[in-house]
Amino acid sequence: MIKLSDKEIEKYSRQILIEKIGVKGQEKIKNSSILLIGCGGLGTSAAQYLTMAGVGKIKIIDSDEVELSNLNRQTLLFEEDIGNKKTVSLLKSLKKINPHAKLEIVNAKIQKNNIKKLLQNHKIILDCTDNFKSRYLINKFCINNKKILVSAAIQSFDVQAFALSPWKGKKNPCYECIFPNTNTNNQLNCDEMGIVAPIAGLGGVLQAILTINILLGIKNEIFREFLSFDCFNRNFRKIRIVKNPDCKICKD
Repeated sequence: MIKLSDKEIEKYSRQILIEKIGVKGQEKIKNSSILLIGCGGLGTSAAQYLTMAGVGKIKIIDSDEVELSNLNRQTLLFEEDIGNKKTVSLLKSLKKINPHAKLEIVNAKIQKNNIKKLLQNHKIILDCTDNFKSRYLINKFCINNKKILVSAAIQSFDVQAFALSPWKGKKNPCYECIFPNTNTNNQLNCDEMGIVAPIAGLGGVLQAILTINILLGIKNEIFREFLSFDCFNRNFRKIRIVKNPDCKICKD
């Protein structure tokens, strides 16, 4: 494990002061490798805070270009970036936050024919996509290859976030245990339903903190918790979730 430099100890001193982190925890964060899919409101925010927290390696995958309508909710992207690849613009900003992090970008859309090549070398996957087709594909890959999946969804004033690892425990659910693929799922995303700017940031922040919890070795309960936030009515809930014994994707 690569140790912290004197500069890093100073930079992350406010995290190191926390008893649950300390120097050993910060070194775990530094030596971690995260893969993030999607540079929308979730992905840009999650990438920003994981980089600020000191994650050592981050790989980011997206195929879209920056549009003006992105800029009210997708952090670290600016008007000067319009027309450029989101990955390229985000990489430029992340390097300013942590020039020592190993940051890799891939300008591609996750599909059946490339998912193994793009995801196979990473243990923790952040799904920051905005459609069920991609989420089901990523979920299935993570189950078959024993990857930890950190997912979130946002629209309007609402946020959902959860971490999944069905292969780590008999009661741990997968994504399809929670949202069965019935081929009738609402395919609308924030482009059609709308989104309040801070909600996108909150969703990404939740994915980032769930990821840090996992890196620090939090207990298995995190993989059986569904976080739901109705920010308009200020209603915050943590719901217990378990494996669906009839799930066709993760059943034994």
